[in-house]
Amino acid sequence: MKHILVVDDTPTNLSFVESVLKDKYKLALAKSGERAIKYLEKNQVDLILLDIMMQGMDGFETFEHIKTLPMNQNTPVVFLTADVNVENEIKGLNMGAVDFIRKPFVPEVMLNRIGRVLQLEELMTDLEKKVEEKTKQIEQISFETIATIASIIEAKDSYTKGHSIRVSEYSAKLARKLGWDEDKIRNLKYIALLHDIGKVGIPDSILNKPGKLTEIEYGIIKSHTSIGSDILREIETIPDVALGAKYHHERYDGKGYPEGIAGNEIPEVAKIICICDAFDAMNSRRIYRDKLSEEAICKQFEEGKGTQFDADYTDVFLELIHSGELSIQEDDRNQNNEKTLSGESTLLLNQIVKNMEEESQKSEKYDLLTGLLNRKNGEKEIIEALQESAGCLAFIDLDNLKKTNDIMGHLAGDYAIKSVGEVLLSFPENAIMSRIGGDEFLYYMKDTDEEKAKAKIEDIMAAFHQRKEENTYLSFSSLSIGMCMTQKNDVYPEVLKKADKALYHIKQSGKAGYYMHTQKDGTNHKKASVDLNRIVKNLADNRAQGGTQNLAYREFAKIYDFLHNLVDRFGYNVHFLMLTLEPTDYNQIDTEEQEYAMECMEKTIKEVLRSIDVSTRFSSEQILVVLLNVDDKDIEVIVNRIFGMFRKIYHKNAVNLSYDIADYHNGEKVL
Repeated sequence: MKHILVVDDTPTNLSFVESVLKDKYKLALAKSGERAIKYLEKNQVDLILLDIMMQGMDGFETFEHIKTLPMNQNTPVVFLTADVNVENEIKGLNMGAVDFIRKPFVPEVMLNRIGRVLQLEELMTDLEKKVEEKTKQIEQISFETIATIASIIEAKDSYTKGHSIRVSEYSAKLARKLGWDEDKIRNLKYIALLHDIGKVGIPDSILNKPGKLTEIEYGIIKSHTSIGSDILREIETIPDVALGAKYHHERYDGKGYPEGIAGNEIPEVAKIICICDAFDAMNSRRIYRDKLSEEAICKQFEEGKGTQFDADYTDVFLELIHSGELSIQEDDRNQNNEKTLSGESTLLLNQIVKNMEEESQKSEKYDLLTGLLNRKNGEKEIIEALQESAGCLAFIDLDNLKKTNDIMGHLAGDYAIKSVGEVLLSFPENAIMSRIGGDEFLYYMKDTDEEKAKAKIEDIMAAFHQRKEENTYLSFSSLSIGMCMTQKNDVYPEVLKKADKALYHIKQSGKAGYYMHTQKDGTNHKKASVDLNRIVKNLADNRAQGGTQNLAYREFAKIYDFLHNLVDRFGYNVHFLMLTLEPTDYNQIDTEEQEYAMECMEKTIKEVLRSIDVSTRFSSEQILVVLLNVDDKDIEVIVNRIFGMFRKIYHKNAVNLSYDIADYHNGEKVL
């Protein structure tokens, strides 16, 4: 039988209620609020019928006291009243009363209302129990799901088996010691279980490398924090889960990664996981060492307080170490690992695994060293972009990589390549970026015109130059860039060929610059004059360094050295003459015609030049001539003869001839 307490200071009212209810319910009667409180302190009831208007403590005051009693604070209360004042009803309902029964009492009404209140209360109690059971079940399912995902991640890393579960347990113990409530602790355990999920995007060869990592490999390892954050960014069922993955390697002094945030900028969950992650690393065996002693671990934490770790959290964690509270029972650990997934965990599991797969595919899609698209995927995206709109393709070559590797080591070479990738990634707007070879890159600008494309490339070159000024690893590095404007539905191989042609031009013109192959409308584009000042400087630099790789023929550089000695010893004057063939229409001239025009040019040079002059084919479109002991008037005569003879030998209109001249001593043009 349900237990009901009836509280009323009028004896006749108590007697009437007793006569109506005694056959259906277990009753307790109280003549005042004070007596009701004393009874409720020792007895739990299912319903309280409480008179409002009583001597001493009235019904409202009594209700306030009841709500403070642990045994009956949630027991439903029905007010008994003869008052028809609506304000009292509102007050009672606002306080939490479930109903009112008016005096004089009508037995059928009283029985009906009490029955309904008790039935509703029973349903609510049953529902709360079911919700509580369901919540516990879901919590267990969530733990099973996340623990399973953690074990999938750790299967990639042979040195960290069980690491995530241990870090999760250590984190819970530390948070509990810090006074966190159980809901926050439970959520922290989930976050800690997934803190290394980004390792799914790290190649196994690097993750399981037994020896020391290179600087580049270490940089790839560090990227697991950002990868993990990307995987977990949409998981709303576990608050702050992405923060734990992203920031658990940040340091309190701001020298950590990935963002170098410091102090209280680091989220609480990340500061806790950072400590527990470090502890598990020190407390576990590795292929290169045994686990550290407790004394050695405590020493490292003491030294890391306020620098690597939050000092306050570290002090509390050291208390846990000294008290022995950090031990995890092996049976409990195995039980967590052996749990099977329930069907209800599928949604959460699918969401996380889907993100993991996307991130894994993304890692296969990108070049590991630079973060740019690899050749296959970069060319695929560029081909698709060519079908959509006009744009500009830039073919980028990192100059002097071999020289960097030979003189400064391959680590410096890798750094130079990585720097190109980082610079390109800093200009991501409307661009497709790809590393297509060791030192070659593509940068495709969508929906752009020639002016904007050139401005963007100039910004990229300036950004790389700024890096070069700041790092000696880049001392020999520069960028040579060939550019080609594109039209919608252009064929990729043809576009690449034109950009490559422009790149070849700039490489042969002394490197460290860019050159545009065509205008965006496809009409004939007049070449810019070759910067002979740069060529002269480049030759002189190469002579000083003992290298001649920048010329098409080593023999020409040797002859240049000979001429240099003549200038030094006898005071001869030397001029450089660059002759350039300019196709009247790049879209019409083919390779054979271009080569035929160059052969005609070479015949012209042989006919016109003196025996003491020297020439070399400088590029597929240019011939470089060294003129010895000539003055301005002589140069004008020589140039006119070249132009006249060329027109006699070459009778077509496929190319035009242009020239540029520089003085050996001061580089000034003497046109």
